[in-house]
Amino acid sequence: TEITYTHASPELINARKLMCDYSLGRSRYRLEMERQRRTGMVRWTRSKKRARLFNIDKEEDGDDSTGSLYNEASLKEESSLVKKLDDNCEKIYKSIRNQALEGSQYGDVRPLSAVCTSSVSTGNDATVGKMPKFIATGGWSGGIKIWNGGDDHGGSQNGTTSEAAPLDLLGAKNIVHEDRIMGIAMKSYITSITSTESLTMVASASIDLSAKLCTIKLNEEANTGDSMEVENLNTKDNKLRYNIEECAHLKGHAARLSSVAFHPTGKYVATTSFDHTWRLWDVETSSMAGGKELLLQDGHAREVYGVGFHPDGSLVATTDFGGVVQCWDLRTGKSACHFLGHAKRVICSEFSPNGYQLATAGDDGTIKIWDLRRRRPSASIPAHTNLITQLKFAHSSSSQNGEFLTSSSFDGTGKIWSTRDWKLLTSLQGHEGKVMGIDVLDGPRCGVVTCGFDKTLKLWQ
Repeated sequence: TEITYTHASPELINARKLMCDYSLGRSRYRLEMERQRRTGMVRWTRSKKRARLFNIDKEEDGDDSTGSLYNEASLKEESSLVKKLDDNCEKIYKSIRNQALEGSQYGDVRPLSAVCTSSVSTGNDATVGKMPKFIATGGWSGGIKIWNGGDDHGGSQNGTTSEAAPLDLLGAKNIVHEDRIMGIAMKSYITSITSTESLTMVASASIDLSAKLCTIKLNEEANTGDSMEVENLNTKDNKLRYNIEECAHLKGHAARLSSVAFHPTGKYVATTSFDHTWRLWDVETSSMAGGKELLLQDGHAREVYGVGFHPDGSLVATTDFGGVVQCWDLRTGKSACHFLGHAKRVICSEFSPNGYQLATAGDDGTIKIWDLRRRRPSASIPAHTNLITQLKFAHSSSSQNGEFLTSSSFDGTGKIWSTRDWKLLTSLQGHEGKVMGIDVLDGPRCGVVTCGFDKTLKLWQ
């Protein structure tokens, strides 16, 4: 095969420099946390062995002294990080095994095809409880709706004391695309916000050959005391709490779009398409007149579908209908590695918060876990009996720590898996038909949202 190179634009070069600087800082933080965890695990194991041997010797000598270096208090202090992680994991798994349907809402007059939730960027755990929890949905009608993920969207944001119940409608824009929305993503919260700023941004990809960026802003004129129903959205008197305003139109793909994802910095967005390419766009310079395309990347022989960014922001994984998974280095523009192993089309890809695992799934109903260090599969999970539509890991925040993986499928179920041994924790059954999307709500309750072909949005907690 012939290798060709093209000159990068100055904007792309600057973007690569920014992503390189960002990824170095993020990887340094992630590796330091992993180093502490592994050191604690080694010390914990060695201390237990030494304590066992010491206690045996003490029993043989008949010594009842309590001045041991390997007593229980010393062990707890030495392994505090590991114990904290294990205790938190045990609480999470217990909560997940008891998870039940908390709410269900009709989200549209046509099937819902995509769902996503708001999140806080890695390393900003202090802002997790301060930011509103949003759920965004997109469907076949081409509209986007914002729902309450469980927090109070009243008092601190608009000066009232009224509360919004989980899955209450907070904002809606009925016509964003001319055709079905296939993918939706929400920008992570980077820093704290004020009421005058845009809270976050939603990106959507459609089969109308375009992607769009919309901002979510507080509606100062909203009457927060009224409860809005989906059927009444077209009446002019209804004023929801948040406005969804279109801010950029990303055009350039030659065929229908499949998926969309935000880079961890929040400054760039990636789209995939049936034209065998994926593209990278600049969020900040894009406008209604047209999106600022930074990169057009070919390299796939079939339609490109799934896309996911590494938590450090250094890599992006794309999947295609030929069963190929490609990992690209955003800092150099080269293909870092590729994986083969799925029997059919690969629909979705998702990096683990630990930084060294990649999960992929598709038409064959299996979830494959790839080890990026060894560049080979580390697990293969026979997860569903039909096509898997979406994968989402638990958030990297301290309350979840990436301890579980969620999946949705055409077999009508959503499932939650342990990331420690890849065993099934629970199965979410409640949709009448295909489950089109799944995502995780940030926070200690480990809430999961699903949307389906039955036009409903469901919250599990």
